[in-house]
Amino acid sequence: MSAAQRDPRAQPVQSHPVIRRYQPPAGLQEALVAAVMRVALKVTLKPFLGPPWPFSVQRAALAMGSSLMPQDSRAQVKADKIDQIPVERVTPKSGPAKPRHAILYLHGGAFVAGSPRTHRSITRRLAATTGAMVLVPDYRLAPESPFPAQIDDCVACYRQLLREGYAPERISIAGDSAGGNLTYMTAIAAMNAGMPGPASLVLMSPALSLQPQAGSTISEREARDPMIRLAWGQDIERALKVPPDHPLADPMAQDLSRFPPSLIQVGDDEVLYDNAVWLVEAATAAGRTSELEIYLKRWHVFQAHASLLPSSIKALDRQVEFMKRHWAK
Repeated sequence: MSAAQRDPRAQPVQSHPVIRRYQPPAGLQEALVAAVMRVALKVTLKPFLGPPWPFSVQRAALAMGSSLMPQDSRAQVKADKIDQIPVERVTPKSGPAKPRHAILYLHGGAFVAGSPRTHRSITRRLAATTGAMVLVPDYRLAPESPFPAQIDDCVACYRQLLREGYAPERISIAGDSAGGNLTYMTAIAAMNAGMPGPASLVLMSPALSLQPQAGSTISEREARDPMIRLAWGQDIERALKVPPDHPLADPMAQDLSRFPPSLIQVGDDEVLYDNAVWLVEAATAAGRTSELEIYLKRWHVFQAHASLLPSSIKALDRQVEFMKRHWAK
């Protein structure tokens, strides 16, 4: 029996990065909705994410924008608590009371904003299309709770899934933006603490660093990105107060030798583009299975516009296919 047959999480050696590029789907709906969304984000959201606005305004802006996104009616939401951490459990309306698979979903919002409620356009669709239970922690935010409170809360929720009897080979961790960072760091921190790693990771526009690297396209993409300003990243660094000597301080300095299979999705028009490229190359160099999908003419976490944009639906469906491919039955 091969290693892959013995362990569903065993990975074949990958010699070069797997990178796919997708053009927006043809059709009037995609073109019109994309044009409207791009303008709306640039005018009503981007100016309010970052200085000079206080974090209370940023949280309100994100909450207001997300409230306009349609949600998948095939899934239901139940409030719960894990170790005093408020969470949402999102499950399909049809199917068993306890699904066999689970997704730990970590929302974005630059560590200072967002909540399970702001990301239901993604989490309810993932629950409906995978048949899994999607656990979404309302992890502590900065500046009220500086680093590593966010990682601690997410690791506690992953530990709870294991306690509830979900086998690690039937668990995925997924997240967007800051949640993509937490997806990465939760897997690392959990394995460092002796827990088994999940079957797979899905990272949408992971925010690993906003510091320009050699040959970086961050500055060039800032004008194209309808959501993110670099000044926001500097604001976040001050809010998080990351001790430079903390072992989890730098995502790009972590050992990826046990990194789970990962799917990374990024829009071509966003400042975090280089972060996604770095991750697929670093994971591949460590001998791990990693795939990068680049969605041309799309922006930061465009997947949140599910039910409006065919390209968003396509991206989420690709995530479902990836998770199912790596889950044990």
